[in-house]
Amino acid sequence: MRTFILFFLVLPVFVLAQQQVVVKGTVLDEENKQPLPGASVLEKGTSNGVVTDFDGIFEINTTLGATLSISYVGLKTQEIVVESETVQVYLQTNLDQLDEVVVSVGYFDVSKKDLSGSISQVTTEKLEQNRTSSVEQLLQGQVSGVVISDSSEPGGGTGISIRGTNSLLGGTQPLYVVDGIPIDPLTDAEGNTGGGQAQNSIAFLNPNDIDKIEVLKDAAATAIYGARGANGVIIITTKSADTSNGKDSFTVNIDSSVNEVIDFIDVLDGPQFESYMNQRALNQLYVNISNPDLYGSGAFDGSQALDPAVYTELSGFALPYPETTGVSNNWQDITYRMAYSNAYNVSYTGGNRKNNIFTSLGIQNQEGVISNTNNRRITSNTNIRRKMFNDKVDLIIKTNIAHNSGNASSVANGEIFQQRGVVSQALRFQPIFDLLSPGEDDDAYADLNENQLVSNPYTLATLAQDHKKSVNLGQALALITKITPKVTWTVKGFYNLQRSNRDTYYPTNTTRGRRNNGEASQSYLQNEKLYGETSFRYRNRFGKHRIDAIVLGTVEQNKIRAQFNKAFGFGSDATSYYTFESATDILVPISQFREFGLLSGLARVGYNWNQQFFVDVNTRIDASSKFAKNKKSAIFPSVAIAFAVNEEDTLIDELTNLKLRFSYGKTGSNPIAPYQSLALMTPIRYNFNDELVTGYYESNLANDDLTWETTTQENLGIDLSLFDSRLNLTFDMYRKVTENLLQNVTLPASNGYVSIVDNFGEIENKGIEFALNAALINSNDFDWNVSGNISFNRNKLLKLNSNLDFQLGPSVGFSQANPIVFQEGQPLGIFWGAQTDGIYESWDEAIASGIDGAAPGEIKYVNNHVDLDTNGDPLPVQQINFDDYVQIGDPNPDFTAAITNNFRYKNWDLSFLITGQKGGDIFWVDSWGLYGNQQSTNVLQASFNDSWTAPLSVDSSTGTVVYDPLVGQMTGVQHPAPLTDAGQRALASDRQVFDGSFIRLKNLNLGYTINMQKGRSLRLYLSGNNLLTWTKYPGYDPEIQSYNKDPQRRGVDFGSYPGTRRYTLGLRFNY
Repeated sequence: MRTFILFFLVLPVFVLAQQQVVVKGTVLDEENKQPLPGASVLEKGTSNGVVTDFDGIFEINTTLGATLSISYVGLKTQEIVVESETVQVYLQTNLDQLDEVVVSVGYFDVSKKDLSGSISQVTTEKLEQNRTSSVEQLLQGQVSGVVISDSSEPGGGTGISIRGTNSLLGGTQPLYVVDGIPIDPLTDAEGNTGGGQAQNSIAFLNPNDIDKIEVLKDAAATAIYGARGANGVIIITTKSADTSNGKDSFTVNIDSSVNEVIDFIDVLDGPQFESYMNQRALNQLYVNISNPDLYGSGAFDGSQALDPAVYTELSGFALPYPETTGVSNNWQDITYRMAYSNAYNVSYTGGNRKNNIFTSLGIQNQEGVISNTNNRRITSNTNIRRKMFNDKVDLIIKTNIAHNSGNASSVANGEIFQQRGVVSQALRFQPIFDLLSPGEDDDAYADLNENQLVSNPYTLATLAQDHKKSVNLGQALALITKITPKVTWTVKGFYNLQRSNRDTYYPTNTTRGRRNNGEASQSYLQNEKLYGETSFRYRNRFGKHRIDAIVLGTVEQNKIRAQFNKAFGFGSDATSYYTFESATDILVPISQFREFGLLSGLARVGYNWNQQFFVDVNTRIDASSKFAKNKKSAIFPSVAIAFAVNEEDTLIDELTNLKLRFSYGKTGSNPIAPYQSLALMTPIRYNFNDELVTGYYESNLANDDLTWETTTQENLGIDLSLFDSRLNLTFDMYRKVTENLLQNVTLPASNGYVSIVDNFGEIENKGIEFALNAALINSNDFDWNVSGNISFNRNKLLKLNSNLDFQLGPSVGFSQANPIVFQEGQPLGIFWGAQTDGIYESWDEAIASGIDGAAPGEIKYVNNHVDLDTNGDPLPVQQINFDDYVQIGDPNPDFTAAITNNFRYKNWDLSFLITGQKGGDIFWVDSWGLYGNQQSTNVLQASFNDSWTAPLSVDSSTGTVVYDPLVGQMTGVQHPAPLTDAGQRALASDRQVFDGSFIRLKNLNLGYTINMQKGRSLRLYLSGNNLLTWTKYPGYDPEIQSYNKDPQRRGVDFGSYPGTRRYTLGLRFNY
C-alpha cells in the first residue's frame, strides 16, 4: 500500500520533468537593462543551444526542469532551471579579470580568453592616470617588448620599436590602426635646417579621447595586416557613447604644466674658460719646445733653462687672457627657459542603445624649453552610432579633425662646425661672450671661431624661424548589418587628408642669413588617402565547439604631393619667407607627385573546443603597386594554437587559468617610394652654348624582381593566473627573421646609373618577455596593484649580400666619418671606429708608438692593423685608418624593464612608473668638441679638469714662462691636452660612445576624487614626469630621439632636443 501511494506521489514529478516545452526568453545587461544580442543559451549537459537575436530574444526547445546556461562575453555566466515557458535573464558584470576583457585585433573584437596570439592591452583606467601630451607616451613602460623614444620638442616626433628592428629602410614604426582604420604617418614637410623630418603617426589624436590600446606583437596577431604588420601593430580604440537609456554626461579635463630641462651639462664658466684658453697656449708651447724633431737632443726636458734664444717660441709668448674679461655666461641658462603649457578638453556623451554620440574638443598650448619653440594643437573627435531598420543595421560615423601649428628649433642637424644647431651651440659657445647689443652682428664672435661668423644659440633660437603647420581630417563611415544572428556584414569607408606646411627664414642677423643676405624656404606635403573595407563574419556554437570566421577585403589608394622652394638675397628681413619675388636668387622648385595603392584580402577561422583548445588560422594576400609587375602580390599566412587548463580541471586550488600558446606566421613590408622597380629619369639643368637648358639622366636602374620584405616569426607563450586572477603572469619567447631586405644600392659611375633598389640580406631578432600583474591588496578602503615587465631582444644581421660582408652606414658629424656599420654576424647598426688606450704622456712614448701624429697630450689610438710595404715589412710610420677599426658600441639594449605601482586609499589614489634599460650605447656627436679640447669653443668641466697639462706656468709679476712640475698633469689622465694645433682627434672612436643604461622615475601621480550625487565626480591630481634619472650618460637624456625616421642612425645623439622634467596640476570633472 505504501509503495502504491509513493508511486502516485512521484509520478507527477516524473511526468513534469519529461514534458517538452518551447522556452522563450530575453537576455539583458543588469547594469543598463539593455538587450544582449549574440548571448549564448545552452541546455546544460547537452549540445542543445541557441544564440539571442538583435533584441536579446531567444527560443529553445527543452524540458521543464532542465538547466539553461546563459553566457555573454564580459558578463557572468548564469544558470536557471526551466519552470515556465517564458524567462527573463539579467547578466551581471564579471569580476574575473580575464572574463571581462574584450580585446580588439583591428577588424574585430574577441574575448581575451579566446586569444591564441601575443596581444597586450592598456585600458582607459591606466591611460587616464598618465597625463601626457601624446598618445605614444601613454604606452611607456606598459607593454613588454615595446621601446618608446619621444622628443621633448613641442609637436616633435616619436619613435617606437616592437621586438627589435626588422628593416634597414622601413624603420621601426609599427602600423597604427585607429577604430579599425590603418593610419599613415603624419610627416613634416621638408625643412631648411638639415635636421630631418619629424614623424608622428597619430599626432591628430587627443590622449583624452582614447578608450584602450592593444599592442599586437606575434605573427598570429599581426598577420591579419599582412604587408603592414612586420613591425607590429598598435590598435587604438577611441571612446564611444554610453548606451544607457537617456543618459547625458560631460567630462572636463584641465591640465597646467611646467617643463624644465632635466639637467644642465657642466661646461666651463667664464673664468674656467679663460684658464682653458691660457692652458691651451702653455700646452702648445711645451709640446713644441720638447719636440725632438725640432730641437734634437736639446729638446726641453725640464733640466734646461727656458731661454728665448734657444727656444724661439718663448719670444713674445703671452697668455691670451692674462686678466679676466669679467664675463661669465652659461648659454644654457640664456637659451633654455621654464616652459608653461595648458591643455583643455571637454567631451559629451549621450543617447541610448539605439542612438548615441560621443564628441570632444581639445586645445593644447605647449611651450618648449628652448626659447621661441612652441606648438598649439586643436583636436575635435566625434563618434556617432545609430541602430536602424528594426535594429538590424548599425550606422557608425566617426570624424576627427586636428590642427597643429608652432615654431620648431634648429636642433639635431648633425653639423659640428659653424652651422651647429641650437642645442650644440648652447653647449659649445664661448661663455666669455655676451648677447649682441643693438647694431652688433656676429663679427663680434669671429676671433674665437676661426674667423667664422657664428651666431650665439639665443640668437639662433629666437630669430631663426621654422614655422610648422599641419591639418589632419579623417572621416569614417561604417554599416554593420546582422544578416542572421550568426552572420554579420560590415562595409566601411574612410577618407583622410593630411597636409603639412613648413616655412623657414634665417634673417641677416644670423650667421646663415648674413652669408646669403637672408635665406628662406617654403614647402608643403600633402597625402590624400581613400580606404574601403568589406567583411563577412560568422560566429556559432555547437555544444562545446565554437567557430569565429571572417572573410575580408580592403582597398586603399594614396596620392602624395610635395613641393620645396628656396630663395636667397632678400631686401628686408621684415618680409621673411612671405615674398619670394623680392629675393635675388630663387632656386628651381622641387616638386613630387606619387600615387600608390594596396589591395588586400583576408580569410580567418578561429575555433575553440570547450574554452580549452584553440586554433586560429589566417591567410592574407596583399598586392602593392610599388613592386614590379610580376612581384606585386604576396601571401602572408599564420597559424596559432593554444591549450587552456581551467580551475575546474586541476587539483591545484590556487590555479585560475593556465594557457599554453604557439604561433607561426609571415608578415611583410614595403617601405619604399613608388616606382622604384622602374628605370627613373631625373632632370638636371646645365649650360649649353651659353644657355641654361634642362636635360635628364637615368638615376634609377630598373629591377623587375623587386619584391616584399618578408618577416617570419615563431612565438611560444604561457599565460598563468592564480588566486582568482589576482596574480597574472605572461611569458613569451619569439624568433623573427626578415628576408629580402629592401636596400638602396649606390652603383659605380661606370654603370651609367646612380642607384638601384634591390632585395638582399636577412635580419634576425629573438628574445623573451615577461609580464606580471598582481592585485596584492583589494579591500573596501585600500587597493594595491603592481604590474611589471622585462624584455630581452637580440638582434643580428644574418646576411648582407653575396658580395659584401659589411656595409657602411650614413656619415655622422664629419663628412668622412662613418661610425655606423652593418656587418654580417653582428647586431644591426653597430658603432665602428678607432680603439683608444689613454693619452700619450711624453714624446718618448709617442715616438715609440710609430703612429703618425702621435705627440704628448694626444689620444693614444690602438694600431690593430700593421701597415706593410711592398716587401711585407712594417712601415716606419703607421696610419690609423679603417683597417684598424673595431666594434666600439652597440645601440641595441640588453634589456628594458618597467614596474608600476597603483595605490588607492578611500578617495586618494597614487601611482608611479619606473622604467629602465641596460645597455644601448649612444654615439654622442657633440662629444667630439666637448671632450676634444682642440678648439677655442667651450668644453666640459670634466674634460678640462682631467686633461693632459704641461708643467709650465707664467709668473704673474714678470710675465715670464717658468717650469713648474707641480702644475703638470701628464700621467693617468683621461682626456687630451687643450692645444692650439691639435693632432688627429676627428676620428670616430670609442671616446664618442657612451653607455645608455638608465633607471628613471618616469611618472608619478597623486589624486583625490570627490564623489557627488547622481554619479558626478571631481578628481584633482598632481603629476610629475621624468622626476629622477640615474644614468652614466653625460648628455642631456639617454632616451634620445633624433632622426626618428631613419633606422640607420639609431642611437646617435646629434644634439637633439634636451629631455624635460614636467610637473602637472589638473582636474577632471564628470557631470
